[in-house]
Amino acid sequence: MNEPQPVSGAAAAQDTNNHELTRDKLRSVLVHAIEHARMAQRHVAVLMIALARDDRRDAILGVPTADIMRRALKRLPTALRPADRFVQLSDEKICVLLPNLKSSAQAWLAGGKLQQVLEAPYSFDNKLTSVRPVVGIACYPDHADDAEQLVVHADIAKRMARSRDVAQHVFQADDRREADAYLGLEAPLREALRSNLLEVHYQPQVNIKTGACHAVEGLLRWNMPDRGPIAPPAIVRIAEANGMIGQLTQWVLNTVLRNQAEWKRQGFDLHAGVNLSTVTLTDTDLPDVISQAMGTWGSDPTRLTLEITESATIGDARQSMAIMNRLKKTGLRLSADDFGTGYSSLSYVKNFPLDELKIDKLFVQHMRQSKADQQIVRSVIDLAHNFELSVVAEGVEDEATFKDLRKMGCDVAQGFYFTPALPSAELVDWLQKRR
Repeated sequence: MNEPQPVSGAAAAQDTNNHELTRDKLRSVLVHAIEHARMAQRHVAVLMIALARDDRRDAILGVPTADIMRRALKRLPTALRPADRFVQLSDEKICVLLPNLKSSAQAWLAGGKLQQVLEAPYSFDNKLTSVRPVVGIACYPDHADDAEQLVVHADIAKRMARSRDVAQHVFQADDRREADAYLGLEAPLREALRSNLLEVHYQPQVNIKTGACHAVEGLLRWNMPDRGPIAPPAIVRIAEANGMIGQLTQWVLNTVLRNQAEWKRQGFDLHAGVNLSTVTLTDTDLPDVISQAMGTWGSDPTRLTLEITESATIGDARQSMAIMNRLKKTGLRLSADDFGTGYSSLSYVKNFPLDELKIDKLFVQHMRQSKADQQIVRSVIDLAHNFELSVVAEGVEDEATFKDLRKMGCDVAQGFYFTPALPSAELVDWLQKRR
């Protein structure tokens, strides 16, 4: 199969030159377009397009991203109007300017058309590869009234689309507040991964009946010298939005398994839990990646728990189910994290191959003050046991809550009542003192 070529070579080159801008020209052209739109009561849209790729596929096929971009740029003019312009910002990112629109709705339609053109397979040496275009959209006057902010908001919308695993996203006011938490952290996170500057801390999980620590949950930590600690959800969103989530997941997994092997040599044979992001659970290579890591460290799969939030299964439930079933066949345990906060918790327990439910800490922390929260905790415990699942209560901060959970029949507790999350060496010290 050959790559579609809707425009001849000479014509494509000519069209590309007519539409393509340099970076230096982008601002002046956009300022002019906004001024015209202001006088004519029209709209201007900026579309930020990322050519999302799978790094493993690149390695297998040996096709540089820059080569894909060159082909993509030749296709763009076939989906643009004569007045539209675009700028290549990197080997994976394109900025498209749509001036003189009747309404902002036209930008959404244009984004869909651009996606169709760019996502068709590319042929290299009779081998096909493809990209998954992700589009962020911001419009004048809806989302910004100057050129710089319009570009920034389109880029934020693109990041939101990638982090939420959707094809297109139109900028919303809340996006700016969310993006401000990690704006400019993409390059530092890449460097942190390369230089092994991240950490995993471990929060013990205590058997409520015996008081013994039988397991820990691995929690990602990143302490930047100039900004201090970065919240784990922000780290995950940065990684998801910039194609690093696979690399980050592998790093965390290998770190946890290495530490687990070290603990075993020191006489502590602990189960370990690792959180999976929404995007990771749609990766069909995930079971193979995990099996390879376990082989590297000689790990027992029955002593590794993957913690999955309900939202991770909503986007493509069928694929999530298939991946979870493959993971279960390896002997791994699957845990429903933050249980009770979703909209379909009952069907979640019924349909997915779970071993454990984790009660969200928001319910546990207020169960002594709120009868409603107390009833939710009790109901989750009963539900878990009716499905022959174990149940973990998160956010246990005092002895009274711990004793109430024991009366309710909860199996496991974790929280500050025992200890905050600890680095691996401090965890060993904590365990030795409890012997």
